[in-house]
Amino acid sequence: MSTFGITKITGDLIESVDLTLSAETKELIKSDGTHSTARNVDTSFAFSVKGKGDLPAITLGGSTGAPTGVSGKVIITKITESQTNEDWQGWSYDGVAYPEA
Repeated sequence: MSTFGITKITGDLIESVDLTLSAETKELIKSDGTHSTARNVDTSFAFSVKGKGDLPAITLGGSTGAPTGVSGKVIITKITESQTNEDWQGWSYDGVAYPEA
């Protein structure tokens, strides 16, 4: 399994970046019921980025905007923008990356 670290997202003001690495574990059992081997399959990174100011150049279904270190097929699944009279324009977006794709 890969290690990961968050280094940089481009934007006016980044408030938070959340990154989750997940995988499904498949285990093979011998005919006598003992463990044979196991491996991770369907590895994916789910990420969420939240900030203030201008929304970075991303598009729904697009493949840019993933945190540094996240590779493979990237899909942006949700984009949100918000405005209030008391604060800067806010935005957030979520995505999933499949490193094995």
